Amino acid sequence: MYGLMKKFILTLGILFAVAVSTSTAQEKGIIAEVLRNSVEQKVDSMQKLIGFEDEIALKLKELELKYLFDVQKAEICFLCSSKRRITKLKEARDKQLQEILTRKEYIEYEGGAFEEVKKHPVRVR
Repeated sequence: MYGLMKKFILTLGILFAVAVSTSTAQEKGIIAEVLRNSVEQKVDSMQKLIGFEDEIALKLKELELKYLFDVQKAEICFLCSSKRRITKLKEARDKQLQEILTRKEYIEYEGGAFEEVKKHPVRVR
């Protein structure tokens, strides 16, 4: 009787562990897919707006995706100082962006195109 109960509890524990790990893996897969789509949309829209080459666009997609995954890891980390880690990640990302893009492209990439701002000025009351 005791052995049967022990096997039953062990089996339930294993099934619960498998269910939890499957759900977190699916959640991570969904989050990764959303991040990929977001990065692709951002870089594609900036490529149309700024007009940089496809090779640069691929580098930017890789850089942005790596940055977002690293930020996500930093936010989840329990013992880490996430604010300091994210600041370092942002600085590293900005440095790599400046290496990939020209100065004008970098400014437009980070702040949007100046011509677009001229077309839609902000009115302050």
